[in-house]
Amino acid sequence: MKLTLLFAALACAFAAVLADPVKFKDCGSKVGKINSVDINPCPKLPCELKRGTKVGVTVDFTSSESATAVKSVVHGVISGIAVPFPLPDPNACNAMSPKCPLSNGASYKYTNALEVQQAYPTLALVVRWELTDSNNNDLVCFEVPARVV
Repeated sequence: MKLTLLFAALACAFAAVLADPVKFKDCGSKVGKINSVDINPCPKLPCELKRGTKVGVTVDFTSSESATAVKSVVHGVISGIAVPFPLPDPNACNAMSPKCPLSNGASYKYTNALEVQQAYPTLALVVRWELTDSNNNDLVCFEVPARVV
């Protein structure tokens, strides 16, 4: 019994360390509402994106529309210029729980990872992450200040 409680306590502590809710700027969520954004690791802003690593992103949101297809689009905004950050799989439905199709009023969790290439220069930027429907409307759009280190 004591061992089970110890494991449960350790699991909760581990989950709390891994989940780093961050303050974000909503950059135009038109047909959805962001409930939370977690970036791992990002214990404080600006998020430090270490070259040669993957940065985990989890977005909890509520959809205001039904949608059968959702796409992930990520940009680094540097001095006002949006530079694409490619994702291996831009089909957000593959990273959604519950899976697509989306229903109006339902909540979803989108989880993905951004690979920070070793070749990226060290610089300050704003990461803009969008989930768009088939009409290119932003279900969610958020921005987080970051630094590539």
